[in-house]
Amino acid sequence: MNTRLFLVAPEALAEEHMLACASAACRAADCATILVPETLPISTIETLQALNLAVILSDCDASMVNSLKADGLLLSRLESFKTARDMLENASLGFLAKVSRHDAMEAAEMGADFMCFTQTKQYSGEPIIGWWQDVTDIPSVAFDATNDASQKPQRPDFIRPSDDMWQSPEKAAATVKDLMALWSA
Repeated sequence: MNTRLFLVAPEALAEEHMLACASAACRAADCATILVPETLPISTIETLQALNLAVILSDCDASMVNSLKADGLLLSRLESFKTARDMLENASLGFLAKVSRHDAMEAAEMGADFMCFTQTKQYSGEPIIGWWQDVTDIPSVAFDATNDASQKPQRPDFIRPSDDMWQSPEKAAATVKDLMALWSA
């Protein structure tokens, strides 16, 4: 299993600080994606893409993906999913299903490219990410910020590092390096 990192930049973070932390994280570990607000300028998105990060916008109008030249969009409402899929033929489109199997399956049927799940505690039945990995090839993201390997048995394709990583570039590097060491053990 080659689990990669899915970074989630806090909205209130200054751009320069976010870029410094993202750059340090990318140098320290295998970071694949960064979720950012649509308020970032194109130049910042291009800088993140130069770090080999797929830049995903969070819950905005799908037209913003094209105008900002981002790589994709993550939505949390099914109502806007079909329209977004039609508009974003060449961009990645994900869905934040949280713990809803039904919503995850609906988004998958509408063409989701990746699925984000939140599961901080065990619900009845098997863990949702493990279930997803067993029923589909659509990549999964363990969207709960973590600094441990507790979700490793579920086999997510991507994990979200602890939000502590955004404190400083040094903290970013240490956080992702430590997390990946736990996941590769």
